[in-house]
Amino acid sequence: MGGTNLLVFRDNVSHITGRKLGECLTDAVHKTARGNDREATLNALLLAGQAECATADSGSADDAARSLTDALAMSLVGQLEEARADLSDLLRKAAVGLPELVRVSRSEGFAYYALHPMDFADAAGAKSHGSSVAVIGIRSIGTVLSAMAVTALRKHGTAAERITVRPAGHPYDRSTQFTESQADWLEQEKQRGSSFLVVDEGPGLSGSSFLSVAEALVRCGINCDRIILMGTREVDPERLCTANAARRWKQFRWLKASSRIWQQYGGMTVLHGGAWRETLLAPGSEWPPCWPEMERVKFLAPDGRCVFKFDGLGDCGERARERSNAMWKSGFGPKTEYAGDGMTAYAFVPGTPLHRPYASAEMLDRIAEYCAFRASEFRTDDDSGDLLEQMAQFNFLQEFGAEANLAIESLRTASPIIADGRMQPHEWIQGSDGRVLKVDASTHGDDHFFPGPTDIAWDLAGTIVEWELSGDAETHFVEKYRERAGDDPNPRLPQFVLAYSVFRMAYCKMASAATQDRAEKARFDRAYRLYRNRIDTLCGAAAISGS
Repeated sequence: MGGTNLLVFRDNVSHITGRKLGECLTDAVHKTARGNDREATLNALLLAGQAECATADSGSADDAARSLTDALAMSLVGQLEEARADLSDLLRKAAVGLPELVRVSRSEGFAYYALHPMDFADAAGAKSHGSSVAVIGIRSIGTVLSAMAVTALRKHGTAAERITVRPAGHPYDRSTQFTESQADWLEQEKQRGSSFLVVDEGPGLSGSSFLSVAEALVRCGINCDRIILMGTREVDPERLCTANAARRWKQFRWLKASSRIWQQYGGMTVLHGGAWRETLLAPGSEWPPCWPEMERVKFLAPDGRCVFKFDGLGDCGERARERSNAMWKSGFGPKTEYAGDGMTAYAFVPGTPLHRPYASAEMLDRIAEYCAFRASEFRTDDDSGDLLEQMAQFNFLQEFGAEANLAIESLRTASPIIADGRMQPHEWIQGSDGRVLKVDASTHGDDHFFPGPTDIAWDLAGTIVEWELSGDAETHFVEKYRERAGDDPNPRLPQFVLAYSVFRMAYCKMASAATQDRAEKARFDRAYRLYRNRIDTLCGAAAISGS
């Protein structure tokens, strides 16, 4: 059962004006002047990396944004005074040099996978790479990571310079082309006897971005033994899904950057990677499937009183924590407190995760109230309706060989929100005091999976599908939401039920293909069949056209 040719990840890209990015960057850098605030410096560094990406992608030769990123990297590793004198002038030049319209691509490691910039400073500075190192960062996240590597190398007495590149082409078959000035720089570094350090998060499923840069260096006359690839996970070359991956990968040295967050929390009980099921679910209960590599890191405190979860660095994490805080204050979620470095401390909810037979009228009222709350409180200006329609049509065609009867307008909305995206029963906990709280509710609607910003009907559909509602139960639930929200979702709800089911079917199929754990694969295969059966039922109501 193949699953790689499916759409489950969305392109998390936004466009803002250069002026707006410049204003955000200016504000962030000014906050770093209020004492030795590492959190403020970190936030400014991430924004500087975005500015550097925007400038480089526009083809500009202006290096003010790159110099600003370097200065903030120096500040983060403790060379504050050395960097401080240049910040104001670099900030002014970088803000002026931004393009009129900026394409901002979210750095997944900083947003989802507990990658801290200092991880790459630690890794680069831990070993000797010779007297001179040429660092090549893979944009977008490679801007910041390369700056951190260069700063650490210099701090340890190694001469180091850097450039950044953006590989192009299909995700499983990237190619890299150096500009003329970059080729000249590489030649100078080669003549100097430098080692070449390629930095990025990952690698992903294919490793093709890393390989494209390394092989482009080889074409420039640089020997393989002088090329080091540095990323964030252990690599099995045999499992990379690009052409001749194992043979190509083994030509180069690999260096893994270890996680500071793992070092800080590693002594606690691990809850991510599916481990939460053994810790939190009742013995003998049926485990829901879990795609371990896609879970955010989570740890249970030694005293059992809170769960530490990575919600993201920078503005992505700030928005997630704002949502968590709003849920706590409104009585829908546990108390939260920022723990630093992108981690949030959630008060542990002692109680029982719910299951499908628990769908009483009172429980459905609670979920309806929660959906009305999200529809009101978590509005956004974005809308991924077109992308949702493309996802549903593509995955439906791959699975059934026919087109789904989805009008382009059907998944658009006049009131986009950040959805919960995880309405499964086990995500609701009935506490020892009788209250039912929603957990894991602040990040999934704004991560790199579908749906992205969408209509609240996505969560209504999720409830209907995951709780297996039908007949009177579904009618009761939707009516209770309508009463509380003043919004009748019925005209658009069938389309969202279909799109939600198609996404979850594709997600389970892709996760099953990705995992090597037989028990996990079996869970995903069962879930896949449930979603597919749901779609079969909907297809009986003319959900397919031309079949």
